[in-house]
Amino acid sequence: QQGPPPPRPGRMPTSSRPRRGWPDVDPADGEEYPPWAGPGIVPRWADQDEREQRRLRGRQGPADGPAPAGDGQPPTRSARAAARARRARQKYIWGGALIVVVLIATAVGYELLQHPAPKPSAGSLVTTFLPGEFRTAPDACTAVTPATLQAYLPGHRRTVAPRSLDGSAQSLCDWTLDAKPLYRVLEVTVQAYAPSGLATGDGSATFAARDAYAQAGQQLTHPLKATHLPRAVLSQIPGLGSSAFAAVQAPRAGPTNLVTVVVRDRNVLITVVSEGPAGRRGGYTPTAAPQLQAAAVAAARDILPHLR
Repeated sequence: QQGPPPPRPGRMPTSSRPRRGWPDVDPADGEEYPPWAGPGIVPRWADQDEREQRRLRGRQGPADGPAPAGDGQPPTRSARAAARARRARQKYIWGGALIVVVLIATAVGYELLQHPAPKPSAGSLVTTFLPGEFRTAPDACTAVTPATLQAYLPGHRRTVAPRSLDGSAQSLCDWTLDAKPLYRVLEVTVQAYAPSGLATGDGSATFAARDAYAQAGQQLTHPLKATHLPRAVLSQIPGLGSSAFAAVQAPRAGPTNLVTVVVRDRNVLITVVSEGPAGRRGGYTPTAAPQLQAAAVAAARDILPHLR
């Protein structure tokens, strides 16, 4: 009896499933096991890992997204579109950031041009009193002489010495004469300034006083609306301290006239406010601005020799 023909040399019997212990081979790859591969031998090809990855991607399908970069596969159309959208968003973000930086730089430059930072003249700030500068203010109540008070506020005066908020560097004194038909008010403030890093120039005490002198003139020519005072008319007073000015405020419908004299001597500021009736009201005699200015100037002259 003739048996079945022997198998063809060099080929293994085909089967619908691989033998146990062998890896799953896709028939579509056209691969077959070599004749030496027995049931206990697991054959491997040089590119088997890459074949396994391709087979897994084929089973997962396109729903898993585009193939990862670096696998040698060309990007899909959706991947290219996503990349273009990402690059466009980055351009918009960087463009917006550049515009914001330019706007901020422009604003800062404009502010520096309008308000340049003070530059110390000596290259460094002064933090101590310089020779000739004053550390304390004289007593305003005793510095103004009785002769001056009697000349401009004759009669029984009331004297008030407000408490200083700056220790010995400041002194205040007020005199009031209310005896019909005369009404006068004289207010004196003496302030010795100290070195300050906020002052212009080299930050010395003298520069701090200069800043306060300029600020006083600005406040008088541009008074706050809450004061209901008119703008002052300024005039320079020569030969009084390092610099001095008088500011006249005469309200048209106001009850009193105001004259403010501000004198600077090195780092000390002397401020004298002289007040009197603007018209005949309540039995008082009006006081003209020149009379009030003369009283303020005389009081300031009395204080200057007491600076030490």
